Amino acid sequence: MKISLLFPAWCGSFGIYSRVAHKASSFPPLNLALIAALARQTGWEAQLVDAEVEQLSDDAVLRRVRQFGPDLIGMTATTPFFHRVEEMARRIKAELNVPVIVGGQHVSILAEQAFAECFDYFFLGESERTLPDFLGRFARGESVGAVPGLLARENGRVVRGPPAPRLENLDEAPLPARDLLRNDLYFVGTPQGRQNYTSLQMTRGCPFRCVYCANDLYGKRIRRRSLANVLAELEWIVRTQGIHHVYFIDDTLTLDRKYVLDLCDEIERRGLKFTFEGSTRANCWDEELAARLKSCGLVRISFGLETAVPEILKLIQKDVSLEAYVAANRINNRLGIETINSVMLGLPGDTRETIKQTVDFLCRARDIQHTTYGIAIPYPGTELHRMAENGLHGLRLIERDFSKYQRYASSVMEVNGMSPDELVRLQRAGLRRIYSCWWRIVPLIRRMGVLALIPPFVDIMRSWIASGFRPPRPAP
Repeated sequence: MKISLLFPAWCGSFGIYSRVAHKASSFPPLNLALIAALARQTGWEAQLVDAEVEQLSDDAVLRRVRQFGPDLIGMTATTPFFHRVEEMARRIKAELNVPVIVGGQHVSILAEQAFAECFDYFFLGESERTLPDFLGRFARGESVGAVPGLLARENGRVVRGPPAPRLENLDEAPLPARDLLRNDLYFVGTPQGRQNYTSLQMTRGCPFRCVYCANDLYGKRIRRRSLANVLAELEWIVRTQGIHHVYFIDDTLTLDRKYVLDLCDEIERRGLKFTFEGSTRANCWDEELAARLKSCGLVRISFGLETAVPEILKLIQKDVSLEAYVAANRINNRLGIETINSVMLGLPGDTRETIKQTVDFLCRARDIQHTTYGIAIPYPGTELHRMAENGLHGLRLIERDFSKYQRYASSVMEVNGMSPDELVRLQRAGLRRIYSCWWRIVPLIRRMGVLALIPPFVDIMRSWIASGFRPPRPAP
């Protein structure tokens, strides 16, 4: 039996920001690579096509699939590009007539609401414990309706199995089948130049309550791989594949300080030479930890600053003080670690004045060299979505077309009287001010490249012309 696993091209949905999105978001689809590894363990042959990184049209993808001749086709999707998966599924049904199974956060949360006629199966939740059973039943032509975590069409009706159990021991999962990916195409800009890279996950789960995150898929309890298991994967990546930059995709890289320090000790002991980056919280960061990570290859860390307004930090349940971000950014600048601070506008409680207050802070914060500035999006399954649906904290949900649930040049909520169009204008004005600060230009170009920045730069300049060339306030 054969399974084709597809990751449709999606960054084109971002319009003028598509090149930036492609540069920033072309992550290896480890979830599909893991499914491929599970399928192989079950005796299936697997194909994996990442159309985004290869920049393949849907026609080109279908040609590859037709040549492979699969018995089953699998895809995954987050909310903003679920429409791309649905488009591809419709073409598969019309042109290939092969059953389609889809998993991921979006379908796990919406389930029956998203189960259009073009889909045959949804896998809800984690799949390691029960996907092999499904593949075995499918291969034998048996009923799959009772498989945990599965939503299926059987005999003209929709059936749903019991909830899928989570994988308690992450070491039991096979290593992702990266050999099926075009690893030579994954690049990221770093302080050392553009580097070939891959991603790696050490933990699942997040104990925090940020209102804009949907963490029901992995839950609040932290599950960690053993260091031996992680290091076996790192050894394979660095020594066998020759990849020398790793993006750790854990929600909070430094949540367990001892675990991370022990990892550093083992990286040094084994003589593994690579650079890496990840994300964490400013209150899970200190100079000793930062220096140790840098000595083992850390070149970039990301913090979720979100807003400079303490009252809004409280509303979004961030539970990290603004002072912690100031201190953490200062440490990183002193040590020479590049830092990204993600910021949003249109959060619960935001007003024109609080949005200006955050941008003012960013224009004063010389220690913050790089920041993203997205519009808050109420993804399904988040507390933010519940707030918007119920009109809380000045929010009102306007748009239910998920293809518009994008953070740049698109807004789906009204926030304290600010329309979606006004929020987009405020985003452009904010980006113009933030990146008028000269010390941010070089880190941005180094990460994204000049060509990727030309379209959004032109868009921002147009908004500046429309504003009558009012200059941004100079940074103190």
